[in-house]
Amino acid sequence: MTQSTFPVTDRTHMRRRPSRATYDRELVHAILDEALIASVAVNIDGQPHVQPMIHVREGDRLVLHGLATNRLLSHIADGNEVSINVTLLDAFVLARRINDHTMHYRSATVYGRGELVTEYAEKQRLMDHVFNHLVKTDRLRHLPPLPDKYLDGTMVVTVPIAEAVGKVNQGIATDEGPDGIWSGLVPVEVRKGEPVADERTAAESASLGAPAA
Repeated sequence: MTQSTFPVTDRTHMRRRPSRATYDRELVHAILDEALIASVAVNIDGQPHVQPMIHVREGDRLVLHGLATNRLLSHIADGNEVSINVTLLDAFVLARRINDHTMHYRSATVYGRGELVTEYAEKQRLMDHVFNHLVKTDRLRHLPPLPDKYLDGTMVVTVPIAEAVGKVNQGIATDEGPDGIWSGLVPVEVRKGEPVADERTAAESASLGAPAA
C-alpha cells in the first residue's frame, strides 16, 4: 500500500525553515503536475550540469524526454543520480520593511536514478501521455500519426518519485512596520491566452465561412 507521505532522508530533510517542508505525497504530486518545466541537474565527470526539461508525472514516476544524443539525458538513462526541481511562483510579498519582502511559492524536489525506456510501443505511449498532459485537449486524435521510426531519435527516461520533498511558502504577514506604506500581495500566475490562428488556419476558416479566431 502506498504511503501518504514520503520518507524523510538526509537529502530531503529541510534544516532551514523546516516548517515550510512538506512530505505529503499528494501535494508533491500536485506541484509536479502543475509545473510546466523542470530543472534537471546531474553531475558528469565532477562537473555540475542543469537543463530545463519538459516533465510529466505518471503515477509514482516522472517521464523525461529529449534527443537521443542529449548528453545530460544519456547520463540519467545510464542509471546515474539526478535531482529534479520545479517551482511555482504564486505572489510577490510587498511588506512595510525591506527585509520582510519575499514570495509566495510552491516547489518540489525529487532525487532518484533514471531508467531508459527501450520498447518502442511504450515510448509511444509515454510520449502520447506527455502530449496530452501539456495540450489538455483531444487534439492528438485529430493529428496524423508520427512517421515510422520517428521516435528512434527520441530518448525517453523515467525517474521514480520515491525520495522527494516539497516546500511551501504562504501566509506571510505584510503589515508589520511603519504607517503610510502600501503592503500586500501581487499575485503571479501562468495562464493560457486566447488562441491566435496562423495565416493558413485563418484562410481555411474564412473559406468555410467560419470565424477566423
